[in-house]
Amino acid sequence: MHREPELDADVCRVVDAPESQAEVRAWASGAKGIHAVSPDEALRLYREKCGPGVGGEGAEVVWMDVVNPGEAEAVFLRDTLRFHPLAVEDCVRGRQRPKVDRYPGYFFMVVYAARINADRSRMALNEVHVFLGERFVVTVHDRKVHEVGEVVARWRTAPGRLHDTGTLAHALLDAVVDGYFPVLDHFSGRVEAIEDAMLADGRGEDDAMPGMLALRRELTVFRRVVAPQRDVLTTLLRRDIPFLRPELLPYFQDVQDHVMRVTEEIDGMRELLASAVDAYLSSASNRLNQTMRVMAAWSIILMAMAWIAGVYGMNFTVMPELGWRFGYAWALGAMLGVGGVLFTFFRRRRWI
Repeated sequence: MHREPELDADVCRVVDAPESQAEVRAWASGAKGIHAVSPDEALRLYREKCGPGVGGEGAEVVWMDVVNPGEAEAVFLRDTLRFHPLAVEDCVRGRQRPKVDRYPGYFFMVVYAARINADRSRMALNEVHVFLGERFVVTVHDRKVHEVGEVVARWRTAPGRLHDTGTLAHALLDAVVDGYFPVLDHFSGRVEAIEDAMLADGRGEDDAMPGMLALRRELTVFRRVVAPQRDVLTTLLRRDIPFLRPELLPYFQDVQDHVMRVTEEIDGMRELLASAVDAYLSSASNRLNQTMRVMAAWSIILMAMAWIAGVYGMNFTVMPELGWRFGYAWALGAMLGVGGVLFTFFRRRRWI
């Protein structure tokens, strides 16, 4: 499924990786710990022991990860795993707002992982869809997401700590939210650079304005995906979810607090940029007023001098000093004298 690299402020998505092929990976817990399994083996475990409404024996948990889903993967999710068609459509089409929906036997969540593309020095967002049941986790996303691989690695390293889907869900959400802080640091550095550019010299403000507007747009996009995830955590905390044990609620509350902190810092940076824009517009208005005053002062000086020249340029026979030997020098001196007086007057009033 091909999606061009873009930063879409309307749908809150950034995709900056090249197109990749569809891929399904799977892992399962068992007597030998956490191990990778084939999609067929994962499907067998799902049908026999882990799927919604399946009462199989044992404590197996299966995790299937679908990367870059297409039509074949949509059929697999809808007809084979029997997920709701609306949820499957959200996975394939993307462009979803962060949310959590409840279906019989499982929950469907949409969250966004964020990172900084070092090559382009901009934010990249990856939409992650999660089907969460009592004994299964299915993640669907367009590109490989670092947070998913990180949680799987932790699961395989310490299966005793991540032994059910509740702890896996917390680990995934926690990893996603922790990924927001390097992005915040990146934005904070750009805000400081813009402030330094505005204070550097008289032209710094004009040079910083395009970067300032671009940064405001990225922060707006970032907030659109972070703020709703606070509601996702609130929903998980308030709903009676069987596989989220009561002792896990403080951990989800901690993740929610981190999301709120990220949102507040985004709002703080947006306010700083708004103040910077207001300061830029005020400074530009002041510079324009100063320019207009200088132009007005020089216009008055030149107009007074031109008035004298205009009088002596009229073709009359009888005029004062017309036949005087020094009349030409006198007229030039009068023009310079009037100009000098007006220049001194405007200089004292700081118009020039």
